[in-house]
Amino acid sequence: MPRAELDAIKLLWEIVNQKTGDLGRVPYSPQKPAFDFGMPEEDPLPRSTPEEEGVDSGHLASLVRCFTETSSLHMHQLLVVRHGHVILETGFDPYPAGLWHASYSMCKSFTGMAVGLLVGEGKLSLEDRVLDKLSPSAGFLSSLRYRELTVRHLLTMSSGSGFGESGAVSGDDWVERFFSSPLKFDPGTRFDYNSMNSYILSALVTKCTGMSLFDYLKERIFTPMGIRRIYWEHTPAGISKGGWGMYIRPEDAAKLGILYLNGGRYRDRQLIPEDWVKESLVPRIETGEANNPWYGYHVWCALRPGSFLYNGMLGQNVHCFPDMDMVVVTNAGNPEIFQNGKMNAVIRTYFGEQYMPEEGPLPPNPASLHRLMRAVRAAEGKEMIFPPITRGGWKSARSVERMNSVRTEAAKERFLKSLDGSTYRCSQGQAGLLPLMMQVVHNNYTRGIRSVGFARKGREFLLTVREGEAMHVLPVGFTRGRHVPIFMNGEEYLAGVKGRFGFNEEGIPVLTLVISFIEDAAERRLRIVFPDREHIRLEWSETPGDVLISGLFNNMNPVSGSTSPVIHAVLGRIDPELIVRGMSMTISPVVTADLVHETQASCRDTG
Repeated sequence: MPRAELDAIKLLWEIVNQKTGDLGRVPYSPQKPAFDFGMPEEDPLPRSTPEEEGVDSGHLASLVRCFTETSSLHMHQLLVVRHGHVILETGFDPYPAGLWHASYSMCKSFTGMAVGLLVGEGKLSLEDRVLDKLSPSAGFLSSLRYRELTVRHLLTMSSGSGFGESGAVSGDDWVERFFSSPLKFDPGTRFDYNSMNSYILSALVTKCTGMSLFDYLKERIFTPMGIRRIYWEHTPAGISKGGWGMYIRPEDAAKLGILYLNGGRYRDRQLIPEDWVKESLVPRIETGEANNPWYGYHVWCALRPGSFLYNGMLGQNVHCFPDMDMVVVTNAGNPEIFQNGKMNAVIRTYFGEQYMPEEGPLPPNPASLHRLMRAVRAAEGKEMIFPPITRGGWKSARSVERMNSVRTEAAKERFLKSLDGSTYRCSQGQAGLLPLMMQVVHNNYTRGIRSVGFARKGREFLLTVREGEAMHVLPVGFTRGRHVPIFMNGEEYLAGVKGRFGFNEEGIPVLTLVISFIEDAAERRLRIVFPDREHIRLEWSETPGDVLISGLFNNMNPVSGSTSPVIHAVLGRIDPELIVRGMSMTISPVVTADLVHETQASCRDTG
């Protein structure tokens, strides 16, 4: 069995068995820097009203309300650009506008830009054989398998390599493991989406330039465009990940969409050869995806004629519409891949073929613009919109609902005050603040939560969490999310914490917390049930956890994953339902915790 597959199975098994600590097979070291809120804006896009750019504000207000009011959607940020002007920018509480966000596979398209630069300089050809460029120490059989693999095959996701995303979490020499893996099909014969293709392209960029992909693009594209608050993770070998690991602000992502809308030109500079941009956007290979049936050179060809997009899982998109001269950027945390979800159905509804804004400006419409501003404030949690009571007086259903809300608020205050200073020791330590999806993506695994506590500081309510040897103090917002940095094994993650208090059907107090990691696409949810003063129950879950289950398991599934007969034999002996059930218990554990009395706490602290 190839080592990558064996390591991936071991990692999956440890996760299913709820182990904590140093699980990753890739050496861990902190990488992600803290977002620089104090950095001055450089070369920002100009701002304008929608009407000045030919767009009805009411159309955008309806879009924002749809995203805000659809409970099954988890929107983070939305930005719309027309004629190079930002006409809509908003975050969705607790996600602020303007913060960088994990791009996931969206950054693959930026990897394609770097390849285009090298092709334009004559340093790389699409027909170059990858083995000739990289010369990995992969062995004779690998050289035979991959001798026909070209740069073009990597760009069109048709390499056929059996080394995929699941293998990337299981070791550190990804180039060697890529070429040591079996082929699933002959290169170039069909589409098979695989982030390792992008990583090999990143390795090629480093080979040709002596620079990391990130540094090369900073020099050639990002810095000239005023894109400064950006980061791209790298492997222990110093190679930018290429297919994921980038943090980028929506406005900067929009700039890179404008770059391709304008044929590789930005402002007065030709940054990427125009011919490369045209060639990248030509449909090259059928994907089998209904909503995006064609793929170009690391760019998706969308359904609206001539449109294209940079796409990352869970809702990270740069939609580019040349016929409207419009760019729409989304960040979200929805369980969708390849545009197959509700969020992108909304995008297709509002920006599909049936919609066409005016080419020139519209007359000012203050009422419509006011509706848009109110919709944005509501999305950001700055304004709660309640319809007025038009009849029924205090006996109306809405009035009764408001009175009940007042009573619940008073009960909440009394109950939270009674919790002040309480600490509960957990019976198990497999849960962590970071969602499991983030732990795997960042190779940063929990040490296990040992206790939780509650405190009041003035009118502020705090949740304290001891995880391993670290103590996290989280302020809880009951109207808008409260922001706080969480330090995990040397890396800082910004979180937005929102709370809700109520009673379950049995009249038992329940405190529900949503801990949104606002730079990423994952949320940790904690439902704390208080059956009595001495005991609590912690019901953990995360959104979107099912993507992780399907991603890790399906890549090693005997039916849909690896072609290795040995891995088929190993996994064939394990009930797939057992693995999925174990993964679900890891993502959504239920942990009991007991009140720590002063004498117990004293003994623990001194002993």
